[in-house]
Amino acid sequence: MQLSHAVSAMSPVFDEPNLVVSAGLIPAVGLAARVGLADLADEHVRVPVVGANAGAKVMSLVAGMCAGADSIADMGLLSHGAMGTVFTGVRAPSTLGSFLRGFTFGHVRQLDAVACRVLIGLARQNPGLLAGIGSGCVIDIDDTVKPVFGARKQGAEFGYTGQRGLNAQLAVISTDRSAPVIAATRLRRGARNSSHGAVRMITDTIATARRCGAGHKILVRADSAYCTSATVAAVADAGATFSMAITQSAPVRRAIESIPEGSWTRIDYPQAILDTHSGELVSAAEVAEVDYVAFTSKAKKHHRPGRLIVRRIPELNKAKLKDQDPLFPLFRYHAVFSNSDKPLVEAEAEYRGHAIIEQVIADLKASALAHLPSGKFTANAAWTVCAAIAFNLTRAIGVNAGGRFAKATTATIRNRIINLPARIARSARRLTIHLPHRWLWATSWLRAWATSTNTAID
Repeated sequence: MQLSHAVSAMSPVFDEPNLVVSAGLIPAVGLAARVGLADLADEHVRVPVVGANAGAKVMSLVAGMCAGADSIADMGLLSHGAMGTVFTGVRAPSTLGSFLRGFTFGHVRQLDAVACRVLIGLARQNPGLLAGIGSGCVIDIDDTVKPVFGARKQGAEFGYTGQRGLNAQLAVISTDRSAPVIAATRLRRGARNSSHGAVRMITDTIATARRCGAGHKILVRADSAYCTSATVAAVADAGATFSMAITQSAPVRRAIESIPEGSWTRIDYPQAILDTHSGELVSAAEVAEVDYVAFTSKAKKHHRPGRLIVRRIPELNKAKLKDQDPLFPLFRYHAVFSNSDKPLVEAEAEYRGHAIIEQVIADLKASALAHLPSGKFTANAAWTVCAAIAFNLTRAIGVNAGGRFAKATTATIRNRIINLPARIARSARRLTIHLPHRWLWATSWLRAWATSTNTAID
């Protein structure tokens, strides 16, 4: 591809009043209206002084994030060209910034209640969003440190990554037929321990999953930082199944050593995966299991019986193999504590699916969480909740578009469906929206338009 010779005679002029750069916001905002986002925010969010019309302000924040805004100033994209023709109630970036800075912790929890109800509404309006949830679903919980570079940001501390930042905790719901959606978020100070608040988040997420239509088959997955007696008890008490990585303490190592050599079963990966410790590609491993009682160092009421599912791969770190006798291979072990009743190989593969939450985190950091825009902690916490609402709304638009968009990354949905330029024309008191000729994803866009706005296509 190269530039046409005609470019040399071009003169760029920003003077088109009938252009809508993000035409896909029309079905997105239409869908948000159908699930009552603005009404829910007006009902539940009571920020004093700057809290009037909370619904319009939350809707503006979410719409901007759906279009890719990652700072308060970016919300200005809602006011250009013909956006005023197709949208009303758009708020200026300065107004939105003042609104966010008026939040306290209690107001953030009010916005959490809105986010939960919006997700439930989206699941009811769009059954494909959590397709098959009645037959079972999976809840994944994890946290990430979002680096910040302003020393005056409230809550910014050096966490486990060694970078100054704020800690965002997420819980997502997914099924074997649907991509994950965000059920809950919490923004914490940077040095906060990963499992802090996990019990409340897990119980809230299980309740949300059931309100979305989940039955009794709910599996909660997490890494070893979350494998505590309190979180495991919370999952079991809520009637769900747990599958969590467990730290290789002395009792765990003894349990692994007790596994007979003949009990190991080889598994082959359909695609080689990268071993983060050695940097080598691994295409096979061996798995085994043993009965195990966890948390025996605590009072007897906290003891939890289950199964220890162990995966081992050959040690490829040359430094560790330097003095090792080649007749006695060295292995690296990964242990998972679970009460799942599925067969060994299936249960081990099911836990490895926990990596799906990393895609959600990457999606957020590539969009609304590219920055935490305020110096005030609670403003950033409210921003994080709005980012989760925007993520779920974008995912619902992808489901409505169908095909590959049902499980595509949010960046792909934004690029192909939401951030599509269009021109508004008026004729006989009727508006027509002109979209790019021969757009490859025109059918998907029209499907999202029709489903999200409940509008028939001529």
